[in-house]
Amino acid sequence: MTSRLPLLAALAAGLLAAPGAIADPPAARPAPAADAGGLPGVDLSSLSPEQRKLVLAWAKEAFCYCGCPHTVDQCLRTHARCHHAARMATLAARLVKSGAGKAELAKALDAYYDSFEKRAKLDVAQFGPPRGGPAAPMTLVEFSDFTCPYCQRVHAPLAAYVAARADRVKLFYKPFPIESHPGALDAAQAAEWARSKGIFWAMHDALFEHPEAAHDVADLADLARDAGGDPADLRTALEEKTFLEKVRGSQSEARQAGIRGTPTLFLNGRMLVLSDFSEEGLDLTLQDEAEWQRHGGWERD
Repeated sequence: MTSRLPLLAALAAGLLAAPGAIADPPAARPAPAADAGGLPGVDLSSLSPEQRKLVLAWAKEAFCYCGCPHTVDQCLRTHARCHHAARMATLAARLVKSGAGKAELAKALDAYYDSFEKRAKLDVAQFGPPRGGPAAPMTLVEFSDFTCPYCQRVHAPLAAYVAARADRVKLFYKPFPIESHPGALDAAQAAEWARSKGIFWAMHDALFEHPEAAHDVADLADLARDAGGDPADLRTALEEKTFLEKVRGSQSEARQAGIRGTPTLFLNGRMLVLSDFSEEGLDLTLQDEAEWQRHGGWERD
């Protein structure tokens, strides 16, 4: 995997937690209680004193995206109707905790907020069915490689995350095999064969749970049999490269969309540039996306 923002290696490496429910933000936040110099409604307890100082200084300079004429600090203290500032400050705190300094924090936040204006048109018509609810309003598209250790680490938590939110988000998987990885291209083709047979997710999960199978066609055939498919038919498809063109098309689309590593996720066509696929990270960006979709941009108070 090639990180999009080097400072976020800790985020890209995981921060993966067990899934839980997303609670929509309240219509209005009550007036904050007096604090000891922190940020009302934002938990900074896990930060070191220097990290906390950095976040507090940032909050006094950065303006909230709700459109009010206040800094994030002022918005949290005086603007009870805004529920964007708390998410913005929570994101800043997570970035600082992952190692971002002042300049890196500004760069990462700029990249995150700029990403909402950039939407890739991704073809999912030939890459269903999705995991999660087919009618869910939010669409995640994952470009991934079965032989990539980062993709393997994200696999189970991401599946659990989507399963817990099936009414809100659906997930499509698209292949981006890294061809320097032995067996990556065969594994991607095997998964597309399984998709054509209606057993994609069973094969997908098996490939992630047994990545060593990608190194041997016989092992791939065994996985195909265990998933409910015909191993001989898979062997033929791999020999004849039946699904190679489809995999190549997915790789080409991914490059045009600007991906530089795996796994890369898109939410409603927006690249998740921070590579934070933890529960809290996905929850925050899902809530931001819901606000963006509901108002055609950031909610203006």
